[in-house]
This record gives sequence, C-alpha cells and structure tokens, in this order.
Amino acid sequence: MDGKRIGVDLGGTVIKMGIVEAGRVLKAAAFDTPVSEGYEAVLGEIAKGVGKLLAYCPEVNCIGMGVPGLIDSRKGMVCYSNNFGWQNVPFVEDMEKKLSVRVRIANDAQCAALGEALYGAGRGYGRMAMFTIGTGVGGGFVRDGILENDRYGSMAYIFGHEAVEGKGRLCNCGRQGCLEAYASAEAVKKRSVSLYETPQSAKEIFEKARGGDAGAQRLVDELLEYLSIGAVNISNILRPEVIVIGGGVSASADLILPRLQEELKKGVYGYEYAPVAAVCAELKNQAGTVGAAYL
Repeated sequence: MDGKRIGVDLGGTVIKMGIVEAGRVLKAAAFDTPVSEGYEAVLGEIAKGVGKLLAYCPEVNCIGMGVPGLIDSRKGMVCYSNNFGWQNVPFVEDMEKKLSVRVRIANDAQCAALGEALYGAGRGYGRMAMFTIGTGVGGGFVRDGILENDRYGSMAYIFGHEAVEGKGRLCNCGRQGCLEAYASAEAVKKRSVSLYETPQSAKEIFEKARGGDAGAQRLVDELLEYLSIGAVNISNILRPEVIVIGGGVSASADLILPRLQEELKKGVYGYEYAPVAAVCAELKNQAGTVGAAYL
C-alpha cells in the first residue's frame, strides 16, 4: 500500500479530497457541493478539484471515491442516493470521461470504515464494524484489512436502516423504525423541538446534557438506547472485535462510549468469551478520504 494516492469523500454539503500516503493526508482540499445545480455540476466540481491534486501528484493512475447511497461498485453505478436525488447514474463512466485516470467508488461510510481499519482506531483488529453517525447513520465492516461487500460491491452493511423499533418512526427511506430515525444527529434535532423554542443541533444537546439539562439528557439517553440496540444486533450477527463510532456525533464520545460498552456487555451473546470493544474513530473527518484512497 505504499505510494501516493488520491481519495475523494463526496458529501451533501462539502466535497473533501486529498493526496494520501501511508494513511496520512499530505495535501487536502475541500469544496462546497453544488447539489442544487445538479449531477453534472457536482461531477464538474469533483473533476476540477482532482485535476489540481493530479498536478501535484501526476503519478497517480486511479482515484477512489466515497459516495453516499446504494452503490454498485462493480458496475460503477450510483443506484440510489437520497442525499443527491440520483438514481441509476453511471458515476464512474461519467467521471472517467472528465479525468485521465481510472475511478473506483464505494459507499462513503464504508470508505470511512476502511480508513479506520487500515490507519485508525480499527488497525490491528481482524474484524471491525463502524457506525458513522451524523445527519444519517452509515456503516461498514472490514475483515483482515479488506472491506467486506456483496455481489454488487457496496450495498451491504447499511446499518442505519436496520429496524430497531417495530412500526416506529417514519425514516426518510420510507420505512418505519430504522436506526437512523432514532440515533442520528438529525433525529436528535427533530426531537429537540418538543423541548426547546428552536431546534437544537445534536452538538448543542450533548453540551446541554453535560451541563445537567434533564431534557437534553433524555434525548441523549434515547439516542444511546437505540444505538446500543443497533450495535448489539450487528455484534451478534457479524461478531466484530471492535465497533468504531465515527461521524460528527463521535465528538461526544465521552458520553457515548461508556453506555454503549455497558450495553454490549449485557446484550452480546457470549460476550465473556468473545468481547466487543466500543471505541471512538481516530481519523475524524479524514477517514472517508483515506479509505477512498485505498479502494
């Protein structure tokens, strides 16, 4: 895995990219994502940024990109991305027309998981699962340094859409009771309306909970209750040695990890024989860029 690479982390708000070597981002760039301007505008912005990085690093011959949604990595298709309103778009083919190098894509959360497994909190573990908790809830599973996938390449491990409540809240995917509807930053923000005059961000809610606000603590407890259900389910099915918590909410790991670890001890079958550790992501907002570079 030596040598310089380029990774791109496509987000609904910001496009992050960088030249990566040995897991370190040597030169980073970030651009606003022109979602409202449409598909071609987004591809154009990516191509412009990658072009500048290639000028610094012309020896790179393949670019890895993390894209939100259901991804067919083998065909290079974005089958469905709620963030962008894309459906069945030939992303790789269109991107390669704009660049002089090959392109590989995978789900963005799975790229973050790969980055953490290789160079972050998951290194040294044979089996690692990751939850990325931000506006939504994403996931990934890495075994022996290789991103696990399915016959399509990148449609497995959609942790945010495991059902944690029968006939529960409506998720933005159209189903009811998804983990994302309970344990995402957006879910916390929506729930805050019932307690405060104006919606509060997840960051603000965690800060209020630290300060002793009882209402905020209830919202944090609810998030942790459902995140724990999701993590226990994943642990009992995939049996990772470690679960990495990433995304924006991971900044409040001091409030998340002790409760999550406690619930894993209670809920994971045979925990005393094969424990599962809960840890915080180390690469922070560079995990997706690093992981994409190593696709």
